[in-house]
Amino acid sequence: MHLLLSFLVISALHRWTNAKINRKAVVEVTEGRSHLLSGGSVRLTCDVPEDPYHWTFDWFFNGQKLASSKSYAIRKARVFQSGNYTCMGTKESELDQTGFLRTEISAPLPVVIDGGFIILEAPSKSMIMEETMTLTCRLRENYLVTEVIFYLNGTEMWRQQNNKVTVPNLNLDHGGEYSCRAMWETRGFYRSAHSTGVSVTILEILTTPKLSASITSVGRDKDLKLTCTTKVNTRKTGSFPIHYYFLKNDNPLGPATSKNIFTIRNVGREDSNWYSCRAVVPKLNQEKWSTPERVNIRMSG
Repeated sequence: MHLLLSFLVISALHRWTNAKINRKAVVEVTEGRSHLLSGGSVRLTCDVPEDPYHWTFDWFFNGQKLASSKSYAIRKARVFQSGNYTCMGTKESELDQTGFLRTEISAPLPVVIDGGFIILEAPSKSMIMEETMTLTCRLRENYLVTEVIFYLNGTEMWRQQNNKVTVPNLNLDHGGEYSCRAMWETRGFYRSAHSTGVSVTILEILTTPKLSASITSVGRDKDLKLTCTTKVNTRKTGSFPIHYYFLKNDNPLGPATSKNIFTIRNVGREDSNWYSCRAVVPKLNQEKWSTPERVNIRMSG
């Protein structure tokens, strides 16, 4: 009996000390937009995508505890409610000796509540190249708009009567700060207002690879480790494996590999050269090359 009890205690301690729990909470806008006019509404929801069940959530506003619930709604929004909203999850678990698991606190989601006449509504999430983006220049009241001008980084891009513009087939040049100016008629008078700027980020489908090199000593020998770092951004479902190619002076060091690390054993001065890598995602028809990196290998003695 004592032996069994000792075994159970040791097993529990083993689980506690060896469990590597690294969950992160994520805040998303599930109703409305994170940039809105005062008087409007927005709902934020907290989730743990890697482990979605049985969590309770705490909400924070600019680091101060706000509420405990899965979602948090702002109704009849006021300007002073602008700020950074974060959340954290907690649930019971045997994997921690306290009896509870806690997520990392989420990345902040900025909520901007504008007290003016006009805002530019833009995607709250980063866009991905080749996607289509819609921008809306929205007035507080339903005035008769006579002209709308959309700007990117202060430069006029589109001038039209419609308060919406659709931008297809996005590329990196479409990233930056957007704003709009609207002119409208009310009671026989013409008025105009300019929105504040909204930042839009455009992501590459396959980010440009970056090659890093490190040399380690193994006894009297030296090994050269090449690491090719890149990332796939897509909203498509499924698996999109990356094929890595490593090159020395533009010559392949071997066939494609699914691993982003390539090690050359027992290198010498003759291996000093320019190294690079190529990343290919066949399912997305994407291919990118890194900038060549010069590696100098110095031998002691």
